[in-house]
Amino acid sequence: MPFRRLVVIIALCAAGCAPARVPWGNPDIPKDQWSRDWKACKRTAEADVVGYGDDTDISASSSSPFRDYDRNNQRQRINSEVAACMTDLGYRPLGKGE
Repeated sequence: MPFRRLVVIIALCAAGCAPARVPWGNPDIPKDQWSRDWKACKRTAEADVVGYGDDTDISASSSSPFRDYDRNNQRQRINSEVAACMTDLGYRPLGKGE
């Protein structure tokens, strides 16, 4: 039984190290550029959202209904800005099979 747990833990750790798939694509731009553009859009969006005086730390571990609401609101604003940025660059959302 302990061996099975070890195998599961190792598999989960390996899966956690796999590179995240960029959820946006553009057939006119090389694939190696997609990740750089997405990361740049995400960094800009995070800086913009926090720059508006929102001091909610979405990575903080404390939890309360108000903090959870603020974190969710902040994530939605960041995702919205990332989507606008990527769309402006000519990307479109990719489906699961793309």
